[in-house]
Amino acid sequence: MNTDNAAARLAPPRRLDRERLMLGAIAVLVASLLLTASTYYVGLVAVVGVNAIVVMGLGFLMATGQISLGHAAFLGLGAYGSALLTARWGVPVLLAIPCATALCAVVGYVLARLTLQLKGHYLPLATLAYGMAISVCFVAAIELTGGASGLTGVKPLSVFGWVFDTRSTATLIWVVVALLLVGYRRIYRGRVGRVARALKSNGVMVSAFGVDVPATRTRIFVLSAALGGLAGALYACYMQFLSPSTFSLGASINLLIMAVLGGVVGPMGAILGAIFFTVIELSAQKLIANVLNLPGQVETMVFGVMLIVMLLKWPHGLLSWARLGEGGAGARDDARPVAVPVPASRMQAPVSLVAHNVTKKFGGLTALADVSVAIPGAAITGLIGPNGAGKSTLFNVLTQVYPATSGSVSFNGKPLPSTSQEVVRQGIARTFQHVQLVQDLDVLRNVLIGGYVNGRAGLLSSAFGRDRAEEARLMDEALAALRRVGLLELAGVKVSELPLGSQRMVEVARALMARPALLLLDEPAAGLRAPEKERLARLLQSLRDEDGMTVLIVEHDMELVMGCADYLFVLNFGKLLAQGTPAQIRSNPEVIDAYLGTDA
Repeated sequence: MNTDNAAARLAPPRRLDRERLMLGAIAVLVASLLLTASTYYVGLVAVVGVNAIVVMGLGFLMATGQISLGHAAFLGLGAYGSALLTARWGVPVLLAIPCATALCAVVGYVLARLTLQLKGHYLPLATLAYGMAISVCFVAAIELTGGASGLTGVKPLSVFGWVFDTRSTATLIWVVVALLLVGYRRIYRGRVGRVARALKSNGVMVSAFGVDVPATRTRIFVLSAALGGLAGALYACYMQFLSPSTFSLGASINLLIMAVLGGVVGPMGAILGAIFFTVIELSAQKLIANVLNLPGQVETMVFGVMLIVMLLKWPHGLLSWARLGEGGAGARDDARPVAVPVPASRMQAPVSLVAHNVTKKFGGLTALADVSVAIPGAAITGLIGPNGAGKSTLFNVLTQVYPATSGSVSFNGKPLPSTSQEVVRQGIARTFQHVQLVQDLDVLRNVLIGGYVNGRAGLLSSAFGRDRAEEARLMDEALAALRRVGLLELAGVKVSELPLGSQRMVEVARALMARPALLLLDEPAAGLRAPEKERLARLLQSLRDEDGMTVLIVEHDMELVMGCADYLFVLNFGKLLAQGTPAQIRSNPEVIDAYLGTDA
């Protein structure tokens, strides 16, 4: 596999990149302050670095749709854990820092298992509760933490007898920030990062492509907690004194503001948020004390107004401004001659999906009643019927989005797995009735989500760049899938900029990325123009004839279905009304009366 070819196809044209320019400016500013500034400003730079580390984890957590109102608790656990290990029990600082980080990871895992199952506003309330509880413990455990008076005697960082002073410790903090920035950028662009950004609003979709949603959310929460612990341990080494007020509810709110202010769509947002939060806070202090000569209480009001103005100006964070006008990577003309392997079907012989006496009830409503269908292998099968007939419900039962109330579903003679993430591993992929794409990702990266099931890279392997060969292979397959559906030239366009018909074809390409033996398409022609429908029909016939793929399609476009389907099932009011060839269905009086009408 030539990774350079894949990288070249993705490389955007050279341009003035605001994000990189801003990163370079920040690096120069931080370096100059660390080298020449007074101790006061070095301290500010160190605190900004500590906050940036915490907010990197918090921002990644928020990108998945999880909000934590108690993240300062992990900062405190890391700080107190490291300080107590060194000051009370004589553990070397270099060993205490990873121990404190591991402690926060363990606590984060326990809290994640307890709270991440909560939905809506209950999750933020739960994080608020444990954040407050842990901060109270910092005050109450007087013998360990010193209580409200704080903990003194915290040892500075030392290596082989050389003790880090404040300037060198601050420098170390920013070295850690830089390393984490590199690792997090790789994660965001890798296999887990793509699906993480889809978790916020597309949990059902990512599950259908092999993602264990609870486990992924838990891993990200644990990583976020561990980063909080790491930041706390570094903070303790720098300050050499800990006060519980530093890790209060107010601190958690400030961290949340930094994440929102910077933007949660990339790790650079954490650095921007931490810097600009500090700048705004200092500006408010200077304005109140030195210019307006007003009481200190007004400072909070001015600070809040300044934050509101910035959030109104850049509602998606400062990182959105840095990326303004940045285009994704299109498929360049010089990439087209490169041979890209087409994702192959998994099956060795024609597959068969059989649903026997399937019933699905939602409370007192029966959506499906004793439906039995047998989908023949290496054929195009249509599922038609009026709106509300139960077609999409049957699709969801066949892919285990909904478990059947009664009845059974088997695939290739074996019972269907009980979860949708396992169904796709058996070779079944699908699209959705209502388009489920990640709107802030480009076409190519949306299609890559479909290849999650065929990859192995996790958080750590992505962070250390060990997923490059796998990413190159998946990108080759994604480009091949886009070429096959006729969207290769739109690979770098954000899906939010595409019309509905093109978005549906992106979903088809994403499903092909899973290398299915059985492809389920839920109203793929909705929103397509006549030429696009003809292309879709040719694609389906090609998948059947050239790949031996089995296709099940729900569609209201009778011209398309009758023209390309080999066999049809008709649902009406949750029951199987008829089945047969297109010619048989077209002439069936019951189907004509219930759905097709006399003009069919």
